[in-house]
Amino acid sequence: MNRTIINRTLALFVLLLAACASSGSGTGTGLSLMDAIEQTGEKIAGELPKGSRVAIVAFESMNDNVSDYIMEELTGALFDRGIEVADRQNLEYVYKELNLQMSGDVSDESAKSIGKFLGADMVITGQLIDLDGAYRYRTSAVSVEEATRASVTRLNVRSDAAARRMIAAIARQQTSTKVAKYGVSEKTTPQTAGTFIDRGIMFASRGEFEMAIADFTEALKLDPNMGAAYKLRGAALYASVSRIIYVADDFGSIITYVPEGQISMNQTHAYEQVIADYTQAIRLNPNDAIAYANRGNAYSDKSDYDRAIADYTQAIRLNPNYTIAYANRATAYIGKSDLDRAITDYNQAIRLDPNNVIAYYNRGKTYDTKKDYDRAIADYTQAIRLDPNHVDSYIMRGNTYYRKGDLDRAITDYTQAIRLNPNYAEAYANRGNVYANKGDWNRAIADYEAALRLDPNNADCKKWLENARRQRGR
Repeated sequence: MNRTIINRTLALFVLLLAACASSGSGTGTGLSLMDAIEQTGEKIAGELPKGSRVAIVAFESMNDNVSDYIMEELTGALFDRGIEVADRQNLEYVYKELNLQMSGDVSDESAKSIGKFLGADMVITGQLIDLDGAYRYRTSAVSVEEATRASVTRLNVRSDAAARRMIAAIARQQTSTKVAKYGVSEKTTPQTAGTFIDRGIMFASRGEFEMAIADFTEALKLDPNMGAAYKLRGAALYASVSRIIYVADDFGSIITYVPEGQISMNQTHAYEQVIADYTQAIRLNPNDAIAYANRGNAYSDKSDYDRAIADYTQAIRLNPNYTIAYANRATAYIGKSDLDRAITDYNQAIRLDPNNVIAYYNRGKTYDTKKDYDRAIADYTQAIRLDPNHVDSYIMRGNTYYRKGDLDRAITDYTQAIRLNPNYAEAYANRGNVYANKGDWNRAIADYEAALRLDPNNADCKKWLENARRQRGR
């Protein structure tokens, strides 16, 4: 769902006034859209104490721009009545963190999870449906604490010519990624735990992890029982000391890499804090599969594989379809040299997600360790089919071809890896080894020299280069 905010022009405002003023019969009967939004805001605000926090998580309509418009105006209606509204710009992050699909149709249970994550007292969803020439407006407000629908609004909205022109104008508007009228920004001075959460997610999504950690810490000072703040701070701490391979725009997905046995004292200390934060989140919500899985990641990076496996196993008990938990438990099993269990978990991860590139790649590496080279090559090949730009799969498949003695295919894979990433020192060094094996000393020397330009401290490559030069000089 597009979460950008529409630019409202003067012409659109004139159309809106015309639609609000329009009256008549037939399709002209009912409330204006703005009146329906105001009535919803009045009703919801009347059911909550002033200063309560709500989250508007989805609104289904004929067009994303229309949905965004209604959600923004409803945010304003609630804001004007003293109700705090969670920043909608963070919704994509929340949906991914909770492993939910973004859509206009959100179940009450999912709505409760989103609201709990955002520290909201109430979650709002809605619809504007065109029923054979008549508009039907509906909102549902779900109480997070009681997990029940606190109120439902059903209203007829005028669908006369003026109203339709107004909605068509909204739908046609060009969108732009700008801060929502009621969203947080660097200039925001948070006053509540919820707004510290909102701003912290904004900082984290931009990779400003220290700022994010500070905001999540402030949220916890104001509300020590806010489980979301522990989870978010744990995620930001983890990212702040990890080698980041990829961060999604919304901080909803972080892929990190920690070489085994190479964590620093700073990382060790940070992982202990991460574990403490997720432990608190689990204390507040013992059924949070994601918190168990993320704590497992920190244990795994500390090489505490038994605790990691226990956490991944609990996450899987709570969510038997948790693909990432299976894949990460497999990695922990590899840390314990239990390759058969690792392969079993990768098999399950792939069954649940047949397009999981990393699961194929890692299973291929596991087969490589078992010297089952044909299966390893098959897995790397499948990873490449799914992602033709997956450089590491070319490298690993090239290594496996080299072990099998298929030197030409190995060279082809290393060459493709270099095309995709001309700064990949390992690809040059490995291709140099293949050329050396073929007795092509000039090409071997050229590759070793290229590798050393990129990685001057590679002691092995220096030895290989010296040997290649001696062999060429004979």
